[in-house]
Amino acid sequence: MAQGQKSSHVARKTLLPRCFHGVSIQAAADMPFSRKITSGSYQMQRLAYPVCALLFAGLFLSMFLNTASPDLSALFQAAHAVSIGQSSTIYALDSDPLKADALYVYPPLWAWLIAPLTQQVSFEAFSKAMFYAHVTMLCASVGLAWKVVRPPHMKFEHFIFVSFALLALSAPVFQALGQNQPQILTLFLVLLAFERYRAGSFAMAGMILAVAAAFKLSPLFLVLIFILERNGRATVAFVATGLSLALMSLALAGWPMHLRFLELIGEIDNVIILSNTNYAPELLLYQMQAFASGAEASSWSMSQTMATPEPFWLSVFMAALMLSALTALILMRPRLIPGTAVPVLLMGFALATALFGPASWGHYFVLPLLLLPTLFHVLPRLTAWRWIISLGLLQSFPAYLIYFEMSEALYVTTLMGVLCFGGLLLALVSSVFRAVRFEPDVPMHFR
Repeated sequence: MAQGQKSSHVARKTLLPRCFHGVSIQAAADMPFSRKITSGSYQMQRLAYPVCALLFAGLFLSMFLNTASPDLSALFQAAHAVSIGQSSTIYALDSDPLKADALYVYPPLWAWLIAPLTQQVSFEAFSKAMFYAHVTMLCASVGLAWKVVRPPHMKFEHFIFVSFALLALSAPVFQALGQNQPQILTLFLVLLAFERYRAGSFAMAGMILAVAAAFKLSPLFLVLIFILERNGRATVAFVATGLSLALMSLALAGWPMHLRFLELIGEIDNVIILSNTNYAPELLLYQMQAFASGAEASSWSMSQTMATPEPFWLSVFMAALMLSALTALILMRPRLIPGTAVPVLLMGFALATALFGPASWGHYFVLPLLLLPTLFHVLPRLTAWRWIISLGLLQSFPAYLIYFEMSEALYVTTLMGVLCFGGLLLALVSSVFRAVRFEPDVPMHFR
């Protein structure tokens, strides 16, 4: 307030008697100091992002640049098979979805699009290029998340520090970059789509989200946000782009290949994946039911991925949980003003689809981690900080190593994943339903 009074006083200098000019000169003399403060703050804002991004990139490039990537390998081999005329081997009819090496399923379109590249570069070069791209996308995703969330009572540089700290320490990011996961591309496209949506480029947002959904099916649910927002342009662009990609895929790969792809999706949805990086509630419930019935857990191995058929009761229960979560998220929309609706719904749908999908791999939760400052929109400031700090500690990679050592009869890694991210979804939904309407400090152009 004092600085504002000085500025207005200086502006009125010519209207005051000469005896007051000394005060005006003194006020003007104080201006360079305030400008230095403002300049220093601006420099911090300007440098925080690139410095943190470079440190993050250097850290993970030094750790994981030459690590193996099973998912990228499967995609590259499928594309290579297409390039040499053996496309029928992509979805082999005798493939067993219970085998670990058959659990990664990708749409056929991408094998055809990447096929020419496999004749030009080796898999090693392809994998390294994708790793550089994935690290760059994660760094860029922090800035996109800021533009999507715009949390009240949080400065840009604080958002940058918190986001990169979460990325650098969290087990989901170690799992994603440790396997050079293509899922990073999906979360980048999702954030880019909703950044464009918040910027008013609705058609572009729909198109980008459709591309993300064509790569991984889980972003299909995010179009519900466009529908709940009653944004016809984004919805129509999503549908039109999705249909165009589907027709292109059918023209390139043919219907039998897509039919087999859908069959494998259904088969994988009917199994429980036993893995220390699977945070699915169904895995936790299955293990607890096995203990209750006196079953032996000696066949469960923390060092390898296995799968077992999903009991019918568990399949029905998980479907009911997914439906309940989606219903709650849809009913949340009328209680949120436009400035909070998009980030809150995006975080909610990201958590629901990651928890209740066919598999809940740890790297699926990188997107919710980037969206954690959304809590400032719906929770008291201190409570939001408690959630962010708690999740950052409980889902850190050192904590994951402790959970791994404790996982003998029960996957403690899965237990903590369900408690952390399931609890986060419950807290998000309950905080909205406890209030009639939120009025946070949101910039006017986001309302």
